[in-house]
Amino acid sequence: MNNRTATLSFYLKTIILVLTFGIFGCSTSGQNQDSAALKTPTVEEFSKLALTAEQKGDLEQALFHYVKALEMSPTDTKLLIAIAHVHELRNDKSIASRAYLEALKIDPTLILAHQNLGIIELQDRKYKQAKIHLQQALILDQQRLSKLGGIKTSGYYDLDNESLTKSYNAAGVLEDMNGNFSLARIYYNLILNINEDFPNVLSNIGYSYYLTGALSQAENYYRKAINQDPGLKRAWTNLGLLYVRKNQYSRAIQTLKQVMSDFEAYNDLGYFVMLDGNLDEAEYFFQKAIDISPSYYKKANANLDLVRLKKRELWLAQQEAHGVKIPQSYMKMAILE
Repeated sequence: MNNRTATLSFYLKTIILVLTFGIFGCSTSGQNQDSAALKTPTVEEFSKLALTAEQKGDLEQALFHYVKALEMSPTDTKLLIAIAHVHELRNDKSIASRAYLEALKIDPTLILAHQNLGIIELQDRKYKQAKIHLQQALILDQQRLSKLGGIKTSGYYDLDNESLTKSYNAAGVLEDMNGNFSLARIYYNLILNINEDFPNVLSNIGYSYYLTGALSQAENYYRKAINQDPGLKRAWTNLGLLYVRKNQYSRAIQTLKQVMSDFEAYNDLGYFVMLDGNLDEAEYFFQKAIDISPSYYKKANANLDLVRLKKRELWLAQQEAHGVKIPQSYMKMAILE
């Protein structure tokens, strides 16, 4: 079976499954069906129907029309990418990934397919595969910019309005995770050099500085991100985490409250503080979350149990370090209580 037949076969199976479960419904009258049967829509007409349905939020109908168009033009990579995008909107990442891979089999130079596939893999923690596709997206874009006679900054050509900035942003996140902070910031700054109106990128570069202990620079970028998008939860949360690092708990709680309820803010603060090893403070904040919402906030109760267990384990370790023998019955109680 060749690639073209395999692609068509895969999507025919997909559409049959969807139709079998009836999610498309049937709103067309018998008269309309008879008239439609007189003339088969073209690929362009199916594509327009799909786009209209997608814009209306009717993703099932959009998928139906895109697949019908693909039946007529099985090597059309634009259709495959459109199908993948609809599956992403439906949170069907597995099928979306397969669609992007099918498109890349036909044309390995599709930057958008490499980018979107890499982002899905990054979200699914498939870091090795994500890096392959994101790097390929960057290589292809840099080759394009080179042919245009672009200017190099920090070893990379400056981006233009056709550059897919999500590729560089996601690649930056991946490099930060791998501890390659300088390279990550190069990617972020390539985006910001063409347009500073990228709050997500500003928050990411702030977190990159936070990871290396440059807290003043991190705070500066977080505040820039928040100024651009006051509802950006990640930036507010990261800023709260920064204040935890500075032991400024009052500022941290007020910051977290900007994007979450009081009891959620105290619970999150408690969790951050616990990660820093400040168990007494963490216990206080978890208890505060429970006091505010005792019947609802089960997560804080679980975290409170965890921090108390950690405190018991720490106490036991300290006693053993000083040569104090702890009865076995007590040790079992301390761990299982």
